[in-house]
Amino acid sequence: MDGSSRRSLVAARARLDELTALPPPGTTTRSRYSVDLARLADDFDGVVDLLDRELVLRRALTDPGAPGSARSDLAARLFEQKISAEALEVLQVAATGRWARSLDLQQALSELGVEVLLAQAQRDNALDDVEDELFRFGRILNRTPELSLALSAPAAPVAAKQALVARLLDGKARPITVHLIQRAVTERYHGDLERRLEQLTTIAAARRNRLVAVVLTAVPLAGDQIYRLRTAISRYFGRDVQLQVDVDPAVLGGVVVRVGDEVVDGSVLRRLTDARRRLLR
Repeated sequence: MDGSSRRSLVAARARLDELTALPPPGTTTRSRYSVDLARLADDFDGVVDLLDRELVLRRALTDPGAPGSARSDLAARLFEQKISAEALEVLQVAATGRWARSLDLQQALSELGVEVLLAQAQRDNALDDVEDELFRFGRILNRTPELSLALSAPAAPVAAKQALVARLLDGKARPITVHLIQRAVTERYHGDLERRLEQLTTIAAARRNRLVAVVLTAVPLAGDQIYRLRTAISRYFGRDVQLQVDVDPAVLGGVVVRVGDEVVDGSVLRRLTDARRRLLR
């Protein structure tokens, strides 16, 4: 998603952020901060599912030949009394925007639904847990091709995939984590499931304006080692960093750190590779 679609998403997200912001410290009134986030997330899910089924509607809400006000009015006529006032408000902001593809609107609303669930986790002081659980499930998929295939197979019924996720995570993850993963296996337009879980982990970290650094080590790290590593990586990138540490014996010692597309490799494996390269020159 880029260009006009990204600008439209930014506008819709800004309105959503206003509705779901955490109250300032010391705030006693909750009138502005009492949005039912669970319902709001369900509303977004419902609209996304409807747009997935109704291509004509999706095109009507993104028709570049119609004024933004007309598209906003259409959203109001169709969804008023069916979704919460807050969800409708954000949907109308999205409908007034310009979208390069009609599918971009659907994907944007899906992303906003994720933001709502993470806002709920943040209110519940559970954002760290949700982030870690998403990361761990992604690593399980990486190591279990059969499971990844079962959850990604286009021909498999959606209900069966969601039930499998629920069974696997029963008593092991927070309900918000389960919901996010169930949506991830439902929304096929996001592509690779493992990559989607990585995106969700990154989105969760972004709520605290922190980078996600995936750290691979040959052996488990002690608490003080994790602290020093986080400090060093934060200093390197000039920003606070959330570490996601995973043990991989193939690293052969040292660490490999990945932040987005950038890899900071201080492992024995890399040093051996560099030495071999120098010998071959």
